[in-house]
Formats: sequence, C-alpha cells, structure tokens
Amino acid sequence: MIENKSFAEQISSFLSGLRTAYSQQGRLGKILFPGLLLLVFCFLCPLLVSLFPLTARNSSTALPSPSVFPSVAIGATPTPLFNFGSGTFTPFPTFPAPSALPTLTSLPTETETPTQTVPTGTATPLPTLTNPPPTVANNGSVVIVTVNKTMEYVDLQNAGNGPVDLSGWRLISVTGRQSCPLRGVIGPNEILRVWSGKGDSGLSCGFAFNIWNDNQADPAVLMDAQGKEVSRYP
Repeated sequence: MIENKSFAEQISSFLSGLRTAYSQQGRLGKILFPGLLLLVFCFLCPLLVSLFPLTARNSSTALPSPSVFPSVAIGATPTPLFNFGSGTFTPFPTFPAPSALPTLTSLPTETETPTQTVPTGTATPLPTLTNPPPTVANNGSVVIVTVNKTMEYVDLQNAGNGPVDLSGWRLISVTGRQSCPLRGVIGPNEILRVWSGKGDSGLSCGFAFNIWNDNQADPAVLMDAQGKEVSRYP
C-alpha cells in the first residue's frame, strides 16, 4: 500500500510539473508542447505496462486457480452466425445458353438493262437560209466626221452599204503621235464614238491624258488593218 501511494504521488508530482512547464510556454510552445508530451507518453507506455505485472507479483494474496473436471466443459457452445434451417439448399437455376442470331441473306441485286428506243419516222431537214448574213468588208467606207478636242472624242461613221470590221484599224493623233487601236464591227450608217480616255458609250482608247492638242492643228488620221490611210480630219 505504501508503494502504491508513493507511485501515485510521483504521478501527481509529474503532472503538476507538466502543468507548470506548459503555463510557462509561449504561443508556439503551447502548440508544440502537447505533441511532445504525446511522444514521451508513447515511449513510456511499455514501461508502465511492465510495472503492472510486477505489482501483481508482489501482492501477498494470490487468486486460486479454478479446478477443471473432465466432465465439465469450459465455455459456452458457439452459436452459428447464420441458421439456414434443416432444409436442403437449392442452387440457382441454370439458364440455357442463348442461341446464335440467324444469318441474314442479302437480297439479290437486280440489274436493270436500259431499253433503247429507236425513234421511227422521217427526219425533217433544216430549212435553207435564203438571206445569208451580210459579209463584213474592209473598205474605205468608214470616215471621220467629228473631232472634239475639248471633250476628247472622235466620231467615226460607216458611209458604205455593208458592215466593216475594225480589227487591226488605228486612230492616230498626228501632232502627239498617239495611236489608238480599234475593234468591233460598225454597221452601215452607224456612228462610233472613240474616246481618248473613258466615256459613257462607244470605244475607249484608255489614255490617262489628253491626246488632242487644242492650241494648234492636230489632224486625226484613220488607218485600216493594212496600214492604209482611210480618212483624215480636218
């Protein structure tokens, strides 16, 4: 009894010292101090466990060991956790394996043979043209009728009876030596306006500047595809 009291006093003194040490710690120390105590307690656990058997051996009173007779069974008979009864367990029924799906047979492909129908009857011949289109003639029937130096255009007129193809013809400004290529077909009595730049209607030579001189004489000359002078103004 004296030994037990001395051990209890030691435990009480130890706990009192721990409380004193904990109260003297700062903020960080109070956070780390319980972890340190837990670590020390883990190391002391085996020592404390070993002390209890020693105390039991030092006690003067020993408990008698129970006498076991052969006819007496020690402990209760274990009860099974699950009681399925006395009936026979029937397993789950076995299902037959699924039969294979039937194979689909593709339908035969029918090829349609196109039937050609030959038209019957007599073909009607095309009518014969009695009035053929006029033949374009390259002759000297195209003349210069007007030269407007202010507006920068020249009027050409076909004075003949048939159309004239102007491909390869040229309209020339003699003073500045500018040459404007012509194109197209001019019909009988038709007037074609030729602009040095861009105009609303007619033919454009595409010059970015004026080609007709307003301060001095600047004749306009019309040349055909063979380089022959056809008309001059004035």
